[in-house]
Amino acid sequence: MTPFYFGSPNQQLFGLFEPALGGSPAEKAALLCNPFGQEAVRTHRMYRVLADRLVRAGISVMRFDYHGTGDSAGDDIDGDLAGWTRDLAAAHEELVHRSRSSRIVWIGARLGATLAIGASNFVLRPPDHVILWEPILDGAGYLRVMADRHIQQLKRGCNAPDQVLSEMLASILPGLDREGMGFELSDLLRTQLGQLSPMTIPTPRALRCTVIEQGTRSPTADMFPRWRQTGLVVDEVAYAHDFDWLAAEALNTALVPREAVQLLTRLAVNGSD
Repeated sequence: MTPFYFGSPNQQLFGLFEPALGGSPAEKAALLCNPFGQEAVRTHRMYRVLADRLVRAGISVMRFDYHGTGDSAGDDIDGDLAGWTRDLAAAHEELVHRSRSSRIVWIGARLGATLAIGASNFVLRPPDHVILWEPILDGAGYLRVMADRHIQQLKRGCNAPDQVLSEMLASILPGLDREGMGFELSDLLRTQLGQLSPMTIPTPRALRCTVIEQGTRSPTADMFPRWRQTGLVVDEVAYAHDFDWLAAEALNTALVPREAVQLLTRLAVNGSD
């Protein structure tokens, strides 16, 4: 495993590259695209396990942190969708250079999947396959869910009389739209998320796209005819699970689901389920 920094000198991004087992350049390499905030915290361990499985399956892997997240330069307030899209594109170019692989697959969960859709249109050599796990399509709804979940956690964690709790919540509610469950949201990021919808999401630029959803019918499916008109091969995979992306109890436990790791590995290796 090789840790390194890449990107613009004044906006360094942190990356980890793991070559496939075997010594020679692997035919295929995978880029893992983080979700946002607490969801990135929840999936960190799963991505580590997934990377290990992919490396053992003969696929080189790169993980990285967007600007203002993880070990990359910048603070929470510096992050925005357009910048993270550029970061993902830069990570792709770095992976192509380091891996020397002839085929590239991207794997993105939640907002990482949404960013992957956009970034695929900004790289010189598009990925051969993008795997999108429950992409965020309704940005305004995503903001509401984070705010509601924040309030629920405050209620569970505060042992206070109802009147005191109500007064406390009333005092912090005006600021909740500036925070995504512990991660500060800039005005620009909130605006960008508020404008995010199926109508504003472009068609992925790739040979194949696999979308993993909880059920066989999802809002993502409404975009499939538009995507397929461009010649993109779109696979739909239903994967039902009982973990909650934002639940506090998921930390360190629920988001290393064996079935999910097996599914993502199989899709990356075989191209379709």
